[in-house]
Parts: sequence; C-alpha cells; structure tokens
Amino acid sequence: MTQHQVVVGAAALVTALLCAAVVVPLLQWLREPEEPDGKVAYRELATPAFVLGCVLCSAVAAAVAWTTLPAALQPMWTVLAVPGVLLAGIDAVTTWLPRSLTHITWASMTVATLAGSSLAGSWSMLLRAGAGAAFAGGLYLLVWLVSRGGFGFGDVRFAPLLGAAAAAGSWELLLWTLMAGALLGAVLGVLRLLARRTGGFAYAPTMLAGAYLAALLLAVLR
Repeated sequence: MTQHQVVVGAAALVTALLCAAVVVPLLQWLREPEEPDGKVAYRELATPAFVLGCVLCSAVAAAVAWTTLPAALQPMWTVLAVPGVLLAGIDAVTTWLPRSLTHITWASMTVATLAGSSLAGSWSMLLRAGAGAAFAGGLYLLVWLVSRGGFGFGDVRFAPLLGAAAAAGSWELLLWTLMAGALLGAVLGVLRLLARRTGGFAYAPTMLAGAYLAALLLAVLR
C-alpha cells in the first residue's frame, strides 16, 4: 500500500466519523417548514439506515476527492462530503432542502475556502470560488425563473456550494460539474418517466454526484 493510498483511506475514515457524529444532532435541530405538505419530519430521518447511508456516501466522496484533487481543495470538498451529503440525503427522502442547514453549509464553505486559499498560498482560489458560487447560483436561478419554478428553490441555494468548490479547482472542473449534474438529473428524470412516476423529485443528489463524477472524469482524462 502506497503512502497516498494510506492518506486516502485515512481521509475517508475521518470524514465518515465526522459525518456519523453530526448527522443525528443536525436532524434533531432542524425546524420543520411552515407548510410541510406531508413530508417526513427531519428528526424521523435519524434512523440507522439513513445515518449509515450518509456515512458511506461521505466516505466515498472523501476518497474520490483525495484521489483526484490537490490537498488545498480538500477543506471545501470536505464541506461537500459532510453537510453537502446530508443535504442531498434529506432531499432524496423528503424532496426538501432545509434553508437553515444550507446557510450553515454556506458559512462552512466560506471558512473552508479561506483555509484552502491559505494552504495554496494564492488568493486567486478565493476569487475563483466566489465567482464560481455566483455563476452556479445565478445559472440555477435563471433556469428556475425561466421554468417558472420547475424545480425547488432549494436547488438554487444548493448550487453555489458546488460552484465554489469546483471553481476553486478550475473553471474546467466547474463546467464539468454543472454538465455532469444536469446529465445525471436528466437520466433520473427519464427513468422516472419510464417508471411512470409523476411529481417532483430530488435534484440535489444528482447535482452533488455530478461534482464527484466531474472530478473523476477530469482525473482520468489528464
């Protein structure tokens, strides 16, 4: 086993443990929306199966990030791997993205971006992250407006997180992240149509998966 493999394994383990430590407290802390529309209560998600799913996804996300991306980007991608994964998991089950947890994740991403820029010794990463967050958020807002709310506004709030983390790496990674997320979302939509399932569906999981798929694809192409 190489030193890099040891680092990747350790990072995945630490990220998984961090996720396991915060999932249940955060679910119990979240306030329900004023009009829940029959959704599953957040605190009811704190089951062994849901927690294990989040933990495993966090571990895989960390392994992918540490395998494909430089160390300076890891603070930002760890935010995606822990609260980002939790948000996507909540969306997958309830089709809701809690605003309070999204705001906490924004704040975490801001701190992580500052830390990553410091590690890189270059503030250009900070500028790219800010521009990427604005671009991704603006793009999803435009689509939301054009589609007249064709998907939840929570996805618009979720997009800047992906934009910041991806653009901090490169504009190419941001572009691939947005394209991969849109492609995965389209595939999921087609599968739902084939299964004759109607109504809205969770989009944040495909958006998040698109970021990690983009990181893998760029690593392979390089």
